[in-house]
Amino acid sequence: MKIKTYPAIFLGGSFILCKTLMFNLVMKKSLLLFAMLIVSTVTFAQVKFKMDGGIGGAFSFGEAKMYGISAALEPKVFITPKISAGARFEGDVLFGGNISTSGDDVSASTSAAAAFIAKGEYYTKDEGPRPFFGLGLGYYSIGSSTGSTGGASVSAGNHFGVSPQIGITFNNFRLSGIYHIVTGKEQVTVAAGDYNEVSRSYLVIELGFKIFGSNK
Repeated sequence: MKIKTYPAIFLGGSFILCKTLMFNLVMKKSLLLFAMLIVSTVTFAQVKFKMDGGIGGAFSFGEAKMYGISAALEPKVFITPKISAGARFEGDVLFGGNISTSGDDVSASTSAAAAFIAKGEYYTKDEGPRPFFGLGLGYYSIGSSTGSTGGASVSAGNHFGVSPQIGITFNNFRLSGIYHIVTGKEQVTVAAGDYNEVSRSYLVIELGFKIFGSNK
């Protein structure tokens, strides 16, 4: 009596074919992951890191006229010698100004702001003094302020904003102006029942310096 072996041969061949296909698939995925790892390593090696610091003066205009001091840190990477991307962490304290409401000036005390910004910069040159343009988008936490006379008060709040910047860098130092355009307006409350809206936006004139890292 003869035993037919065709089904067994068919099943065996199918099993070998499946193993081969799976092996090829695993190898292709492994090679793809390995290639991605190499590309990532090369790309990372080409990116240069830099940490900048800055100190300067902060000024608000319009209805709220205040001035103060500013300090910032900017970690960034240079994607190319002319383009960098990173973050900006800034703290500002403004004081000694006036809030104009209904034609009267109310003396203001202190106001504080903290900014957490994602930021990019474009440099127009590769060598020498390099003019640059920056643009940031981020989150602002603005502290409350009260009037030293007249009873005026401004409430605290968290807001989004944009921050265009223009400046020039001299390798390890740079001079720039950055204008923080913060969304919305604050409602100033006066004890007498008078109200006025003032802009949250403010300007920072900054002297920056390299803490460590590459200049481009």
